[in-house]
Amino acid sequence: MSPDAWRLLGGRAERAKRSWPAIKSALPVGARVRVRVLAAMPFGVFVEIGGQPDALGLLEITALPRGSELPTVGVYFDAVVADYAAHNWQVRLRPVEVEAGG
Repeated sequence: MSPDAWRLLGGRAERAKRSWPAIKSALPVGARVRVRVLAAMPFGVFVEIGGQPDALGLLEITALPRGSELPTVGVYFDAVVADYAAHNWQVRLRPVEVEAGG
């Protein structure tokens, strides 16, 4: 990961830590959200979540349909809140297509 991406994600992680109760309240499991890819990793993509500037979202590659490619940095897409990773203040997501069954 580039130093710029690390600074971006590190700052978001700190903000997410401070705002964690509010983030979970605003983003219940099952909520549909609009996201934009911030950084790509071999295991998934980190995203910003529309309307939640302090939240840090993660879409893991395992949440994508088999054979799918990870979205690239800057791409917007719709996702569903799947779970939370409280140990690192991340909102776990899956793409809407998976939620809708196709």
